Amino acid sequence: MNNFTSRFLVGAVYVALTLVALLSHQISAGAYIWLIQILCLFEFYRITQPELKPIQHSGALFIGSVVFTLVYANQDDVVNLGNYSMLILPIVMLYFIGSIYKDRDGFISKMAHHAFGWLYISVPLALLLRIGNLVFDESNTDLMPYYGRQIVLVFVLIWANDTFAYLIGRQFGKRKLAPKLSPKKTVEGFIGGVIFSIGFAVALYEFMPFIERIHMIVMAIICSVIGTFGDLFESKIKRSLGIKDSGTALGGHGGFLDRMDSVIMAGPACFIYLFHFTAQ
Repeated sequence: MNNFTSRFLVGAVYVALTLVALLSHQISAGAYIWLIQILCLFEFYRITQPELKPIQHSGALFIGSVVFTLVYANQDDVVNLGNYSMLILPIVMLYFIGSIYKDRDGFISKMAHHAFGWLYISVPLALLLRIGNLVFDESNTDLMPYYGRQIVLVFVLIWANDTFAYLIGRQFGKRKLAPKLSPKKTVEGFIGGVIFSIGFAVALYEFMPFIERIHMIVMAIICSVIGTFGDLFESKIKRSLGIKDSGTALGGHGGFLDRMDSVIMAGPACFIYLFHFTAQ
C-alpha cells in the first residue's frame, strides 16, 4: 500500500467516524470529542516531556477530563459552574501534593506543561462540543437540546479550507505565509482556502436552517483564518521541540494533535461568536 492510498484510507475513516459520532447522538458526540481530547493531551505531554513514562501523565489526563467536563457542563439550567467549580480544587491540590513526593527535577516545567495542556486542548474542545447545544430556534424548549450538524459545520468548513488552501497553494502559490513554521503554506493558498470555505458555507445553508447565511459566512472566515493560525501555532510548538509530527498514530497524517490543531483554535472561536451574536 503506497503512501497516498494509506493517507486516503486513514482520512476517509477519520471523516466517517467524525460524522457518525457527531450526528448520531449527544452521548456519542461527547464521548468522541472527549476521547480526542485525551489522545491530543497524551500526545502533547509525550512530545513536551519525552523523558516521562506514559503512566506519569495519568493524573494530568484525569484533571484534563475534569476540566473538559466542567467547561462543557457550564450551561444554563444544566450545571452552575459557580457551585461546582470547587470540585476541581481538591483534585488539583491532591495532584500537586502527590507531585511533591516524586522526582524533583523539572518540577515547575512539568506543572507548566500539564496546565498548558488543559488550557490549550481541554477547554477549547469542550467549547467546541457546546456548539451542538446552542439554540437558534425559539420554539425549542428542551432542557439541553443537541444539534450535531452545528459541530459538523465547523469540521466541514475547516476541511474545505485546508483542502483548497493546499490545492491552490500547490498550483498558484508563490509567496510564503510563514516560511519558518510551514514552508508549504502560501498567501495565495490561504486566500483560496478562505474563498472556498465561504463557498461551502453558502452551499450548506439549506442544511442549517436555523443559522442565518451571514453568520455561516462569518463562521467560514473564522474557521479559515483562526484555523490556519491554529495550525501554525502547533507548528511553532513542534519546531521548538525539533519534531515534524505530534505522533504517528494516523500514519501519513501524523498524530491526533496534527489533525485537530485547526479545530482546537477555530472551534472555541466559533462558539464565542455564535453564543454572543446569534444564539437565543
